[in-house]
Amino acid sequence: MGTNLVLAVGRRGLGLSLALACGALLAGSAGALASHDTRHVCGVKTNDKVACWGNDDEGQATPKPGNFRSVSAGYAFTCGVKRSDMIACWGANDYGQRSEAPNGANFRSISVGGYHACAVTHSKKIRCWGNDDDGQVSEAPNGANFRSVSGGGYFSCGVKTNDKVVCWGADDYDQVSDAPESNVRSLSVGTYFGCGVKTNDKVVCWGDETYSHLSEVPTGANFRSAGGGYEHSCALRFNGRVRCWGEDDYNQVSDTPKGIFRALSVGAAHSCAIRPNDKVVCWGSDAESQVSDTPGARFRSVDAAGY
Repeated sequence: MGTNLVLAVGRRGLGLSLALACGALLAGSAGALASHDTRHVCGVKTNDKVACWGNDDEGQATPKPGNFRSVSAGYAFTCGVKRSDMIACWGANDYGQRSEAPNGANFRSISVGGYHACAVTHSKKIRCWGNDDDGQVSEAPNGANFRSVSGGGYFSCGVKTNDKVVCWGADDYDQVSDAPESNVRSLSVGTYFGCGVKTNDKVVCWGDETYSHLSEVPTGANFRSAGGGYEHSCALRFNGRVRCWGEDDYNQVSDTPKGIFRALSVGAAHSCAIRPNDKVVCWGSDAESQVSDTPGARFRSVDAAGY
């Protein structure tokens, strides 16, 4: 996740709403993906341990031991950066997304996409691995000066230290070519679209418009972060309020919780956020208990696996 986004009818297969309703397989260029593979959540607790819940068919919700700085959940695998600055991955490995994770104590952050993952080194360079059917690994930019990276379903985007954006990989819905070029503070991408917050604190989204991801973007210059799931998007205001829009077939929009939050992660048909007391609240689809099994522990961060 996250960072997180939308699957529409296209050359990679069926829409998520049909797959979730029927338990079908999503046929993609990287192979067949069971819809429940996106139904797990992971977070880093305040004691630096990782906890995961929801679907665990591939071991994606059984974290490796150790102390972690961050964690990111993808299709059926999960990766995190340990306190030692080393990467650890668990879950599916059909495209080397686990076994090809880079070695060395050199990483500051990580973002897991569909069947690939990307990380930022301490020298501010991007390193990606896993499936490369659409260039989401081999087309990763060379050079340094990247502040963050976000792995999507079949593409990725990075934000440079000068607030410029670079995206690469699949461009079926202009999710690469229509990305904002500059003045972006943060972003989160998913299968066919991306959302971010510009340096003027306004939300910007680009790519697929099937579920009004672009036309229903909230107005105003008061947003801290933004991201998207398969068919919905959410953003976090500076006042701690969450605003969601898009498809609502699993109440992922209408059940948006009230109150104040300090962090937000948008999943496939569910989302999670962290309150100021470090407790996680999740809402939307509960097909694999990714909402009802939310632990009562205190968390520093959370990722809702948004592909």
